[in-house]
Amino acid sequence: MRPTTQRIWLAVLFLLVGVPLVYPIWLGVASAFVTDDGSFTLFHVLNVFNDPVLREGLINAFLIASATTTIAVVIALPLALLSARTTFVGKPLLSTLILAPLILPPFVGAIGMRQLLGREGAVNALLIDLHAIVNPIDFIGQGGFALIVLLEAIALFPILYLNLYAAIANLDPAMEEAATNLGAGSWKRFFRVTLPLIRPGLFAGGTIVFVWSFTELGTPLMLEFTKTTPVQIFNGIKEMEASRQPYALTAVMLCATILSYT
Repeated sequence: MRPTTQRIWLAVLFLLVGVPLVYPIWLGVASAFVTDDGSFTLFHVLNVFNDPVLREGLINAFLIASATTTIAVVIALPLALLSARTTFVGKPLLSTLILAPLILPPFVGAIGMRQLLGREGAVNALLIDLHAIVNPIDFIGQGGFALIVLLEAIALFPILYLNLYAAIANLDPAMEEAATNLGAGSWKRFFRVTLPLIRPGLFAGGTIVFVWSFTELGTPLMLEFTKTTPVQIFNGIKEMEASRQPYALTAVMLCATILSYT
């Protein structure tokens, strides 16, 4: 391909992707660094870290992402090893069921949990009909941290599974055979040989799960867990004309997301 043609295609891609996608993001992020008179300032961004409520939201978002990624690894890694290393009856069905959570976003599970465990949910209705309780019980309790992590981990672990399955399936068997011949047991072989070799796949899938759960809005919103940055940004949308806080939160979250990929 000629250099002129390459430049033309580059310009076309920039117009198709850069203008409708990057430019709106730039407008939002840039608004966090300007004052009302248009001069540059870091006050709004620094205020995110100085404000205890906003700082708590960032910490909660990071903890949700970290816990979700950890649980997703615990679920996905054994399943990937099982699928890549063994053959058994029903394996195609298991592979289909593992990928089933990808069909629906995490917040759908949150809606289901509210229908099941909320004050007006099925469990309370059953207990009241059985005269076991008089007043409904709020099992969710204003959106539990643990429930958010569990729902997001169940919804997102297939992303890690796909990356780990591909990494394990592409391993050179000779590496593990050499470790076995040198006397390495199964656990030592896994931690010394297998795990280092599949680390790129683990990192790739883990990064996607971390960023997705870090920026997830639907699940905390459905469970009324407001002390997290995505929900704080959502609640601040109506204040965007009068406050720079939502723009600053967006800028901080975008920078944190970019840093997680580096």
